[in-house]
Amino acid sequence: MQAVAGTDRGGVGTPRNPYLDLVRVFAIAAVVVGHWIATGITYKHGRLNGVDVLGVSPWTSWLTLIFQVVPLFFLVGGYSNALSWTRYRAAGGSAFGWTRRRARRLLVPTSGYIAAIALAVAACTAAGENRDDLEEAGWALSLHLWFLAPYLALLLLTPVLLAAHRRYGVAVPAVMAATAVIIDVAVIEEHWRFVGWANYVLVWGTFHQLGFAWHDGFLAGRRGRPLALAAGAICALVALIWWGPYPVSMVGVPGARIQNASPPSAALLAFGLAQVGVVLLAAPSVSAWLARPARGRLRGVIRRANAMTMPVYLWHMVPVVLVTVVAYPNRWLAQPSIGSRAWWVQRIPWVAALTLVLAAVLALVVLAAQLLKAGRPRQPELSPHDTIGRTAMLGLGVAITVATLGRLAVWGFAPNGSLDTITIGCFAVGVLLVVVAGWTSTAPPNTHLPARLAGLGSQP
Repeated sequence: MQAVAGTDRGGVGTPRNPYLDLVRVFAIAAVVVGHWIATGITYKHGRLNGVDVLGVSPWTSWLTLIFQVVPLFFLVGGYSNALSWTRYRAAGGSAFGWTRRRARRLLVPTSGYIAAIALAVAACTAAGENRDDLEEAGWALSLHLWFLAPYLALLLLTPVLLAAHRRYGVAVPAVMAATAVIIDVAVIEEHWRFVGWANYVLVWGTFHQLGFAWHDGFLAGRRGRPLALAAGAICALVALIWWGPYPVSMVGVPGARIQNASPPSAALLAFGLAQVGVVLLAAPSVSAWLARPARGRLRGVIRRANAMTMPVYLWHMVPVVLVTVVAYPNRWLAQPSIGSRAWWVQRIPWVAALTLVLAAVLALVVLAAQLLKAGRPRQPELSPHDTIGRTAMLGLGVAITVATLGRLAVWGFAPNGSLDTITIGCFAVGVLLVVVAGWTSTAPPNTHLPARLAGLGSQP
């Protein structure tokens, strides 16, 4: 997920794009604040309880038009992946080598997060904590991992999808979008829920392909095309909501017959296209403004914030659980009725407290990553030959991680109050396959094994 990872390194001399970084930072801020507000976790009578604010206060569905920014992650991810793969290939690299590097950069910090939460759940279980509380907390700490599954799938497909883009242009996202609409109709009218899973790749993949078009210049520098895209998508969205069966909420609402986000619907597709159009429409003006010499310090702030987007994304739900189980029992924070006026006023100290705790958590995460990196011997990166066996191993590893991340996002770390060791174990197997796929038989036995094992705990 380079859209969240915050770096565009794919070849030597890859330039920074301040506007790209700004969009990424804005998106991660919206995701964090949106999750913090939409997830109402209470602590009463010694028990944790999770409440979805959208189900309690229907009017908050309109807020999702502000906080649903996932299409931007895939747009920026498509741009970054196109830039990275193009430069890597120009330098003589293979699709296997590029995919493995990008997958590792995503899976290494994700593995650290999953390992830490799994250990915490195991420790709480050993301490005799309430199983219902563990299930609730485990779900809160895993719900955001869903994003990584479709992004990893698109990462694996990037060399093929970019080749298709170079040959067929925007016809590729057009076909993907049309297919997604047909599948969405089948899900709604025929209740083919299983087929709907394809829309996680088709809908999000549409925005990823538009990132390719942005990178190639088809949607850049020409205000007419982004304007037409935004205007057409907004009209389609209004029609789908006003005359169609789709709800306003661009995220899932408990109990709703149609969920725009699970699986992604035609309405969410239209909403995302409108978002993409607006971002591309603003790109020339904002990029020119950021490029001014007087904005050098601002560009530095954006660059540093961008470098933290992956840790922020992974760890931002941890403060929710920590503050709930510490501040609420000690009555450091009030617990008014969710959705009430007092509850909304209380969101101010709530978000402030979560921000402080997140800063502390991130400081520990960065320190741990630096210690692991310092303890890893510096050795040249190996470049194994691209063979059918290695490619198959890499593909299988990514497929396993995609499936297990999706399951964790749906069921949490502790379904029924017990650590889901099978899913976490399978995830570890998938990560191991991605790592092992790059081992080379030309090196002496075990020469690089310590460095590889150390590399599992930090970003390469």
